[in-house]
Amino acid sequence: MIIPPLLWAGNFVVGKAVSHLHAPLGLSFWRWFLASSILLPFVIKPIWQQRQIIIKHFLRIFILAVLSISAFNSLAYISLQYTTATNATLLNSFIPIFILIISGLFFKEKISKKQILGVFISLIGVIVILTRLDIQVISELEINKGDLWMLLAALDWALYSLLLKYLRPKDLKPMPFLGIMMIIGTIVLIPIFAINPFDEAPLTWNPEIIKALAYIAIFPSIISYLTWNYGMQKIGASIGGQYIHLMPLFGALMAVIFLGEKIQLYHLVGGISIALGLWLSIQQHNK
Repeated sequence: MIIPPLLWAGNFVVGKAVSHLHAPLGLSFWRWFLASSILLPFVIKPIWQQRQIIIKHFLRIFILAVLSISAFNSLAYISLQYTTATNATLLNSFIPIFILIISGLFFKEKISKKQILGVFISLIGVIVILTRLDIQVISELEINKGDLWMLLAALDWALYSLLLKYLRPKDLKPMPFLGIMMIIGTIVLIPIFAINPFDEAPLTWNPEIIKALAYIAIFPSIISYLTWNYGMQKIGASIGGQYIHLMPLFGALMAVIFLGEKIQLYHLVGGISIALGLWLSIQQHNK
C-alpha cells in the first residue's frame, strides 16, 4: 500500500521537472496513450469476455473514465505549469475533505461535529498554502492560479471517488475495468488534444521527456493501480484508503531531493493543519 502514493507523488515531481518541455494536455494524452498501449495486450481478452457488462453500463464507465483518466491528470499537469510540486501534493490532501463535504451535501451522509471541525481546520491549512502566509497576497488576493487548478483537480478526484461507489459495475473485474477506463479516457483526450484549447506549444521530444513519459505511463498509471487494487483486497478499504495521505510527505521529500524545492514555514503550518483536520475526520470514521 506504500507503493501507490509513492508513485503518484513521483508523477507530480516528474511532471514539474519537465514542465518547461511539455504542454499539459499533450503530456496527459501521451501518458494515457502509452499506458493504454502497454496494458492493452493484457486486458483485451478480459474486456472481450465481459463486453456485455461493459455495453450495459457504458455510460457509467464513461463518466468515471472522464473524471479519473481524462480530467484529473490534465488539470494536475496544468497546475504544475504555475505552482510547485510541493504545493500540488499538499493540496491533494484536501481530496478527503472535498469527499466529506460533497457526501454530506449531496449524498445525505451524516456529518458529525468533529468532522465539521476537521474540515474547518483543514480548510485553514489550504488557505495557508494558497496565501503563503504573505500579507500582500492576503490583502491583494494574489493567489497562485496553479494552486487553484490543483484544487479543481482535487475536487474532480473527490467526485470520482464518491461516484465510484455508485457507478462502478459490481460484476466487472478490476483488470478489464481499469483497461476500458484507460481506453475511454484516452479517446476522450484525442479531440481535446487536437483542438488545443489553450493554444499549447507542441511537446518537445528529447531524451528527458521520453524518460518522463516512460515513468508516468508505467509506474503511476499501471503499477500504482494494480498494487493499490491488490492491497485494498488484502487489508480493506477502511484501512487502505488512509495510505493516500502519504502522498504529500513523499511529494515534498522528492521535490526537495530532485527539484531543489525548499520547504517553507507555510508548507509546515498548512500541512500540519490539513493533517490534523484529516485525523479528526478519520477518527470519527473509524468509530
